[in-house]
Amino acid sequence: MSSEWLRQWCKLDWREPMNANLDRAARYQTPSSAKDDRREGDTDDTYRSMREQQLSSGCDEVTAMPSPEAPQRADVAYLVLSARRVNSSAGVAFEAEQVRSVRRVLRQTDGRWLVDTRVEAG
Repeated sequence: MSSEWLRQWCKLDWREPMNANLDRAARYQTPSSAKDDRREGDTDDTYRSMREQQLSSGCDEVTAMPSPEAPQRADVAYLVLSARRVNSSAGVAFEAEQVRSVRRVLRQTDGRWLVDTRVEAG
């Protein structure tokens, strides 16, 4: 589920509504995590700029690995999530970059694992 969260979070398309990627990703995360991501999402100005430049992106090479430094329990895990994001403008790729997030994931009472808060080092 955490890999699917990253795939949805990472995919942007200038033709979609503002923060559509966050809406898609929210089904794979806790409500507090979705709220945190929304706070850092697009604003009216950044969304307008994205549409003007016809920016889109997608991710591949998605990985989710347990963080070697963090404790793992039956109901809590810490994952290093990463992917290669390819950004394009008007359908022409112009940049590939690595995206990375260390996240706590929590097992829910129904057995699903949901992405939770971002973990800061230090």
